[in-house]
Order: sequence, then structure tokens, then C-alpha cells
Amino acid sequence: MWAVLAIIVFLAAQVYLLLSLKKADGFLAGQQEKDDREILSLVFAEPAMAEGMAHLLAEFSHEDPETEMVLHTDPAVSEAVFEGRAAVGFLPENDDVPQGLSSRVLALDEQTALRVVWKTGAQSDSAAAFLRCLRQSGGNPA
Repeated sequence: MWAVLAIIVFLAAQVYLLLSLKKADGFLAGQQEKDDREILSLVFAEPAMAEGMAHLLAEFSHEDPETEMVLHTDPAVSEAVFEGRAAVGFLPENDDVPQGLSSRVLALDEQTALRVVWKTGAQSDSAAAFLRCLRQSGGNPA
């Protein structure tokens, strides 16, 4: 009788262990999927610029949910893009852009325009998709 009880307890412990491992594997697989998401880093000269583009950022997020956008503010937008700390930058329309960067003016409305800058040459898939989204939404970068 005790031997049967010991076997039942042993089997129950094994089932519990297997279920726990399965949960851990599911958690780890979810983390790996999360890590596979492409990250698009956007830099703004001023926080108000990001606020003014909220509808465009939401539109891109809806069209490309696999890309995670990271927004930051840095007064040295051109340097951040040139050095690769950001893929796309936004600065005042009249700011100069150094060699090695491409730029276009993006009209947000009749009174507000920004200069969009990105590194000249090959871009990541997420940066190219973001620039296409800006162009399709009524702006004109790329």
C-alpha cells in the first residue's frame, strides 16, 4: 500500500515539474519573440515636436506593429543620427544638416514644419518603412 502511494506521489511530482517547465519554456519563448522585434530609434530636438507628431507615430505603430519605437530628445539631433544613436531625427525646419545625412522638410500643418534627417545610404527596414509612412501621410521625406 505504501509503495503504491509513493509511486502516485512520485508521478504527481513529475507531472508538476513538467508543467512548470512547460510554463517556463512558454515564458522564455515569449521573451525571445519580444527580443526579435525591430527597434526604431527616433530623436527630437524638442519634446513638443514629438507631441506634434503623435498622430503620425500612432499611424506608423498601427501599420507596423512589429516595430518598437523608442523616442528621445537630444538638442544635437544631426550628431545622434550621424553617429547611429538614432535612425531618424526631427529638428526645426531652418536648421542646417551636415554632409552624410539626407533631409527633407515635413509639413505637419499649415504653420508647422520640421526637418526630417536620416543617414544617407542603406537604412534599416524599420527606418525605411517609417520614412515611407511619413511620405504617404502627406509629408514628403524620402
